[in-house]
Amino acid sequence: MTVLVSNRIRAPRDMRAVFDDMERRGFTDGLPVIPPTEERVHEMLDYVGMAPDELIAVVPPEGGPATAEKVAINAVMAGCRPEYMPVVVAAVRAVTQPQFNLLGIQTTTNPVAPVLVVNGPVRERIGIHSRRGCLGPGFRANATIGRALRLVMLNIGGCPPGDVDKAIHGMPGKFTFCFGELEEESPWPSLHEEQGFRKEQSTVTAFGGQGTQNLYAAMLDPEHIVHMLADGMRVYGNNGYLRAVGSPLVIMSPGHARIFADHGWDKARLRVELFERTKIPRAYIPSAPQLSKPVYSDYPPEAMCQLCNAPEDIRIVVAGGPEAYHITYVPSFGTTVPTTAEIAVVVA
Repeated sequence: MTVLVSNRIRAPRDMRAVFDDMERRGFTDGLPVIPPTEERVHEMLDYVGMAPDELIAVVPPEGGPATAEKVAINAVMAGCRPEYMPVVVAAVRAVTQPQFNLLGIQTTTNPVAPVLVVNGPVRERIGIHSRRGCLGPGFRANATIGRALRLVMLNIGGCPPGDVDKAIHGMPGKFTFCFGELEEESPWPSLHEEQGFRKEQSTVTAFGGQGTQNLYAAMLDPEHIVHMLADGMRVYGNNGYLRAVGSPLVIMSPGHARIFADHGWDKARLRVELFERTKIPRAYIPSAPQLSKPVYSDYPPEAMCQLCNAPEDIRIVVAGGPEAYHITYVPSFGTTVPTTAEIAVVVA
């Protein structure tokens, strides 16, 4: 058995005392954790076949080395099963790609967090939920994989709230924000297929999301649905308008997706419609000075302010319950690009 190099902590036997001790040391997100014993950490490493000192990534802002051992420790603390470890590793690799701008996400005043969308066969294999309630509680894989990434960002990246994480209010998605795409119920290509991956490959894609906006779009005509959806997205206080960049995420129920598909709408057409309908005249936005300088500051009154740079930047994922009632919109942090990492397949 390979030797682990992390510092050892003698913990009390009482689980409440263990939690109190871990909280005092600043190792938790405020929720109870599973003590990362050597046995549990080795179970994680053995499942992925990684040496403890194998470097997965460097995590900002402190540039902490996310070795396999350190990531496994945080995965254990989050409550992950060993079979979740490949997804956690891929998520760490995704968010530490330069274009994701994890440094900005870790230190901004904006209430932004990584949003993880999992695709491919791994969803069913380990129980990543993509159906009714997929963004909420009750599903261990969703909850603990997203939480493991948060603990990696906290404990390896060195980003405690208030001291380094400057989010004015924060948001619940900073605890965990992970779900699967319901590919089987989608009439369109999946998120990972759109990016050139095969259906049989498993991936995790990370977005920089500012929370969720629910839209009760219980309509039967695509024109009416897209009108309501665009109206809910057209909020000039969101970061996208400040810089005219980012990747807004639309999470659409299978029922809504089928309505669009049955009327001949593909994702490309829907993106174009949303891009055009979310433009806002400069004259609509107050022209008084702001603490920061938005990209539209010097626009003439008749110029149109954009939510993002191009229609292709709007991403559409199918997930959730089957009814064509609700659509969830996740505004983009703006200065981040979604990144995808393939999940290594572990053969038993």
